[in-house]
Amino acid sequence: MRTPIAPRAAIFDVEGTLVDCVSATLESWRETLLEAKHAFTLQDLQPYSGMDGTWMLEKLLPQESDERRKALLQRQGERYREEFIHHTRPFGGVNELFRRLKESNVPIGLATTCKPDELAIYDQQLRILNLIDAAICGEAVKHGKPDPGLFRLCLAALEVPAEVTIAVGDTPFDAMAASRVGMRRVGLLTGGFSVVALQDAGHEQVFQEVSHVGQLWGFPVISLP
Repeated sequence: MRTPIAPRAAIFDVEGTLVDCVSATLESWRETLLEAKHAFTLQDLQPYSGMDGTWMLEKLLPQESDERRKALLQRQGERYREEFIHHTRPFGGVNELFRRLKESNVPIGLATTCKPDELAIYDQQLRILNLIDAAICGEAVKHGKPDPGLFRLCLAALEVPAEVTIAVGDTPFDAMAASRVGMRRVGLLTGGFSVVALQDAGHEQVFQEVSHVGQLWGFPVISLP
């Protein structure tokens, strides 16, 4: 049974939230930066996971030119698509959760920095694009999270108020972006951030993984194999 405070709509991040790809993304960044003679460990890069790539590079490589950072961003994207994306896997229970939301007439949106072709690759296993009501990808905005642009466009596409919509993501940057448009915020531990880090960034609730989010609507926890 859904509770009176159940969100009327839900907007999900994709990478690290619906798809287990954080370690692959960080490794593609590590290799790209090392290729350019910048040595970082995965632990060095983890705090920036989910952050707009341009802003991340400004913090990591303040000495580099804008042109050089742009080239690194492009190279990382190419490397990820060529070497990593086809080895990623969805987290369990995503399709079932989305089907339950659809059956309950809860509008579903995706707000993700990945490109449409990358989302299509993920959906070969997720099988959710036929269940959602809106998908806003990174090319639609100038900056990714913590900029609120992705969420703002997704809310407009869903035609729902921010205050009755939940944002589900795996990083502090999801919370920062969602809070700037007045959305409720749920964090997941699948992105490698601690409960404290997610809460400090503004996530009001934290779940182990996306299959548990249905509890907000009173759904039973999805049993995973």
